Amino acid sequence: MNRFFALGAVVVTLVALLVSGAARAQEPVPTPTPNPLVYSDPAMNFMAPPGAVLVGRRDIDVRSLSDDLQVVARWALHAGKEDARFIDLAMESFEAAPNQWEPQFESQVHNSGDGILVKNKEPMALLNGMPATFVEITMGNGFDSRKEYAVVWADGVRGISLSLTTRIGDVTKEEAKQLLRNATATRYPVDQP
Repeated sequence: MNRFFALGAVVVTLVALLVSGAARAQEPVPTPTPNPLVYSDPAMNFMAPPGAVLVGRRDIDVRSLSDDLQVVARWALHAGKEDARFIDLAMESFEAAPNQWEPQFESQVHNSGDGILVKNKEPMALLNGMPATFVEITMGNGFDSRKEYAVVWADGVRGISLSLTTRIGDVTKEEAKQLLRNATATRYPVDQP
């Protein structure tokens, strides 16, 4: 009889553990804080596309930005695969008129190496209407050739580049626009560091 009660107790315990585990498996998993797909600061927000993996992010005081673009966040799509692509959010100090940022960005890109072609510059707007420019860049030669699509804008304090880099032929211009579309921006608030 004691064996029967002992066996019953073991069965009840196992059933309780299974039910408890099943209940835990159905509980929603909280989103990490900060959300690895989102970059947000006082003047802009960007949400990387689903499936992107955060490679790195750093908070940077706008007063410490230099005259060279600094990557503040990077995401990978198709990480570890032959068709891997990267989304970079980069910023630099820029207080001139916003319409002067794209020519300065283009000049910096040209000066960064040989075999660089900047083309198809298109005026556009971010999701909330902030003026920006969509730029197509080809760089490298032969097997090292890459394509970069960038959305560039200035917010009164910074020049900003949100870019997608991939092998030539892996992504169309329309696909790049979709992958970079979830950005909003405003003028940088003067009372923020």
